[in-house]
Amino acid sequence: MQREDFREMEMSKKHKTRRIYMQMALIAAALILVRLFLISREMIPDWGYRLVVVGVYVLVWYIFLETFYKRWKAINYPDERDPIDRFLHRLYRNKLATFGMFIVLSLIVLAIFAPEIAIYPKTYSSAWKDFALLPPSLEHPFGTVSSGEDLFSLICYGSQISLSLGIGVELVVAIIGITLGVISGYYGGFIDKIINYFTDVIMSFPFLVLVIVLVGALRANPSLNEQIVDFGKSVGLDAHLLMVFLALSIFGWPGVFRQVRGQVLSIKERDYVAAAKVVGASRTSILFRHIAINTLGPVIVVLTIGIAGVILTEAGLSFLGFGADITTPSWGRLLSEGNSFVTQGKYIYLAVFPGMALFLTILGFTTLGDGIRDAIDPRLKL
Repeated sequence: MQREDFREMEMSKKHKTRRIYMQMALIAAALILVRLFLISREMIPDWGYRLVVVGVYVLVWYIFLETFYKRWKAINYPDERDPIDRFLHRLYRNKLATFGMFIVLSLIVLAIFAPEIAIYPKTYSSAWKDFALLPPSLEHPFGTVSSGEDLFSLICYGSQISLSLGIGVELVVAIIGITLGVISGYYGGFIDKIINYFTDVIMSFPFLVLVIVLVGALRANPSLNEQIVDFGKSVGLDAHLLMVFLALSIFGWPGVFRQVRGQVLSIKERDYVAAAKVVGASRTSILFRHIAINTLGPVIVVLTIGIAGVILTEAGLSFLGFGADITTPSWGRLLSEGNSFVTQGKYIYLAVFPGMALFLTILGFTTLGDGIRDAIDPRLKL
């Protein structure tokens, strides 16, 4: 009788949890539709009103997530701390990591609502040339660049480039690194030697040099360059940034691979992996359900810090002329333009504000990554 009661209680818990997920999906879809169709420059022309609406919208999302998290916790962990709660408790104890999380969340909000937070539209107007190189003011908080565009607005639009490129590259790097790391660490032998050989070859060269060489080769090849440019136009992306994306993805996975491989070498000797083999689990199930899933903790730390590295590398490439096109508001390109004036002792603000945006972003991701590493470390005590 007790067993039947326990089974009935578990079924009720699953049913309630599934219902919460359905409600969350419906409300989240409604909020996304509100963002797409009601919060825009066309619907809200006034900049001040747009900022208020964006702030209220972000607050609604916070209340929505907190409310459903508490409901989920009350069903699944009524009398104890759940894993998310333990993780957040450890993370919040690290003040520097909390500061980094605040910066990262602010950057995400800025990137999502860049068209609304920016004072001026992204479309360039030739009439703006009359406002070139104006100092910071109420109308232009960060001043204007040589083309007359508002620097604050350009930094807002540049946040979309930095964040999307960083997350996109790290997703590709994670897929390649985790897959190769799991295969290499689990099977060993000849496969392990071959993959490690290619990893050592890639890591034996300076990373930035490899990226510059590949980007330069893609630009120098007329047929490949034309194909990438055509693809970029079809999807509305900067072709030069697509080349940077390819180069960073191709050469960025060895760090994740080595992290995962080291974890797999330890995990594959655990008792639960041996038990899975005994009960007849397939190799695919063992690799991804029992081994790969348990390597995600350290990988998340590596990827979080890796996003900062990608953003910094892209800015460096744009600064050197190997990154974004001149019409793309990349932080590195803005910094390069500002540097040309700073060397003349003029318009220092053109380099200060893009540099501060880049500095805070790198600081946010690195401190958050360190905090996540400390929070998931099982040796720490609550």
